[in-house]
Amino acid sequence: MVKKEFAVIRLSKHTSVYRGFSVVEYPRTITNSIKRYRVSREGQSYGLFDALALATGYIDSLHNSVSQ
Repeated sequence: MVKKEFAVIRLSKHTSVYRGFSVVEYPRTITNSIKRYRVSREGQSYGLFDALALATGYIDSLHNSVSQ
């Protein structure tokens, strides 16, 4: 089986697209000391993640569960 590579495409300062999902970056603040990433698609939110790698990994797992 060949593993395909997908890219995170930057749309604006805080918004990227990965495999058809929007990934919005929430920057660090005084009350929140780490960046967060919200994954959504077509108005449906799929969660808030502490790292971009976690967000893209979750999107990959969604694609893998649908394709099986």
